[in-house]
Amino acid sequence: MSRPYVVINSAMSCDGKISTRERRQISISSEEDFSRVDQLRKDVDGILVGIGTVLADDPKLLEEDTYRVVVDSRARTPVDSEVFIGDSPTLIAVSSVAPKNRVERLKEVCEVVEVGSDRVDLSELMSLLGDRGLDKLLVEGGGTINWSLLSNGLVDELYTYVGNMVFGGKRAPTLADGKGAGGLSDAVKLELKDCYRLGSGVVLEWRVLNQP
Repeated sequence: MSRPYVVINSAMSCDGKISTRERRQISISSEEDFSRVDQLRKDVDGILVGIGTVLADDPKLLEEDTYRVVVDSRARTPVDSEVFIGDSPTLIAVSSVAPKNRVERLKEVCEVVEVGSDRVDLSELMSLLGDRGLDKLLVEGGGTINWSLLSNGLVDELYTYVGNMVFGGKRAPTLADGKGAGGLSDAVKLELKDCYRLGSGVVLEWRVLNQP
């Protein structure tokens, strides 16, 4: 089965943090970078986020005619989330362990699909999105979903805006969290496509080499 062409886009501090130790939404990007991201969103068929991003940032994802996908293994997305605002189709991907009462509540406001047993099977989800005609998918997730996609060979490109700041803190989330690589052989390999200054930061565009 085919899957969409997947691009991860993220903003991070110089030390690789996507937020502070408080794990709250914080502005890292410059105004110029907001314009870059707006164009990215217009060029894709869908935008995917993880449940952590929904609970922490409550993103709107209001691009017209763009699929909105939330990876939410245990159906924790609040039914009054901003992600449901507007007419764009919204899909929540859950696993079989998601409480049925939560799933039924979500079905009242959007489409819910079960893919995976204990956790959402991302490969199966990508195949499902490909079957629905999504050719290009933008991922604006947190570190956990980023690493899960990267480590499973489900990402084609990685764009990072590096802001002019250092957050520090071992509890601060990074671009790629989750289990992480056990050694150099497990690391996701990249090839630099482009690098340019934008506003007060730098944009790095990488091609992901770890493809199955």
